[in-house]
Amino acid sequence: MLGFISVAALLWYYAHQQILLYGDAVAHINIARRVVDNRSWLSSFFQLGTVWLPLPHILMVPFVWNRLLWTSGIAGSVATMVSYVVGSLGIFRLLRARAPQSAGYLAAATYALNPNLLYMQTTAMNEPLYLALFIWAIVYFDQWLRGLAPGAEIDRPPERALEYCGIVLAGGAATRYDGWFFAAITGTLVVAIFVRWWRTTIDKARRRRMAKSLAEFLLLNALVPVFWLAYNHRVSGRAMDWANGPYSAKAIAERTTARGAPPYPGQGHMVTAGMYFLKAAKLNLGSERWGDLLFALAVAGTGVALWRFRTYWTWLLLWAPLIFYSLSIAYGSVPIFIPVWWPFSYYNVRYGLELLPVFAVFPALLSVFLAEQIRPPARRLLPALVLIAVVTASYLSIYASTPITLQEARVNAHTRMILEDALARFFVSLPPSTTLLMYQGEHVGALQQAGIPLRNVISEVSHPDWEWALLDPAKHAEVIVGCKGDPVWMAAREHRGELDELLAITVPQQAKCVIYRPKQKK
Repeated sequence: MLGFISVAALLWYYAHQQILLYGDAVAHINIARRVVDNRSWLSSFFQLGTVWLPLPHILMVPFVWNRLLWTSGIAGSVATMVSYVVGSLGIFRLLRARAPQSAGYLAAATYALNPNLLYMQTTAMNEPLYLALFIWAIVYFDQWLRGLAPGAEIDRPPERALEYCGIVLAGGAATRYDGWFFAAITGTLVVAIFVRWWRTTIDKARRRRMAKSLAEFLLLNALVPVFWLAYNHRVSGRAMDWANGPYSAKAIAERTTARGAPPYPGQGHMVTAGMYFLKAAKLNLGSERWGDLLFALAVAGTGVALWRFRTYWTWLLLWAPLIFYSLSIAYGSVPIFIPVWWPFSYYNVRYGLELLPVFAVFPALLSVFLAEQIRPPARRLLPALVLIAVVTASYLSIYASTPITLQEARVNAHTRMILEDALARFFVSLPPSTTLLMYQGEHVGALQQAGIPLRNVISEVSHPDWEWALLDPAKHAEVIVGCKGDPVWMAAREHRGELDELLAITVPQQAKCVIYRPKQKK
């Protein structure tokens, strides 16, 4: 059933040409494409970029080599669709371990039927993948804890659950930087619990097995950030390029913020940052009224978990994104703009989906708790029915307008796609072997749309061809595409006497792009 829902959503949004609206989705797909389509196969491994973490792109590689899957964007949808199914199953598995099976179905349905998640899982965005890994990390962590108890009945030995937890945590850390934060929290808890368990266990063989699993858990999660720092240093010469390089969130915020502009909401203030993140989360659940109601149910369910702390405390880890994003907004140059609060815009609203597991799990826990208090037992279905009605009304309120993640994608894609459509129309008229000089960081979607092989494009990821071409564009490329402010634009202005202007494209809110060719020798 989950697979059917996932595919149906893909067919709907693909038919409406909406799976490539996010500029980040286009970038993710083309980073993966560069691995198999570049100017030198020797550099394939180093085409994964330095800011976005590599796992989503690696998972796209088996599909993105196909031209149809690449140009359509479906190559980027496969991994996210599988992640959607796996994440939904993880929610069910988490609740089934400590609550009635019916609560697991209710929570999984709340997660799987969320309209914003259904849209996002059709795109190449990495939120669905991270959510699946995040959920399963908690599932295995909880399973490990249950396995430590004497006489526990679990599906696998606790040391194996710990190893699996380490694997999915490492996957999350290779997907989003949220995963680094969550791995640090989980690792600290694991070590503290292990030390306490070690002191009370006399079985030497069991202690040895658990110590081995703990070492693997810690080593695996240490390797991911160490690898990424080393990779950044190899590619850019700066280990921290992902944090303060030219394509980092910090650099983007500096470039896009007008001089003298006021701070974005939450900058330097964690409480305000947390409020914006929570508001974005509510807007991903429904209209303001329904989002507030589901938030109240989630808070009440969290209260139940706190009251029965010994049973449900691992589920409280689902709130970790609130801490991470409050810190990121306040101190990490990661703003969130929402349409109902100043500055009344759309930017990173999709981050609110990171709290979707909270809104799936804790209202279901609340319904279980309330059912236990009801007499006679025949009426115990009432809390679950009320929750089903609330979730249904909330999700219908989203479809009555439009999923806010889709609204965000549309608003931010409109002028970019007009410009890329114009560029793509020109590109398809070129001979197949034409060599282009173009900065891919802004409008690689035009190359994708036209199906231009990336090996024919000299860009900022083609070293040393890029540096030589900027010194003499007319000598190294047959077509030069410069957009105002980018390196190719600057190089073309310095060598304008050697170039003929073929076409200028001007679109509101986008940098002017000019297409040149070398002057014909007389």
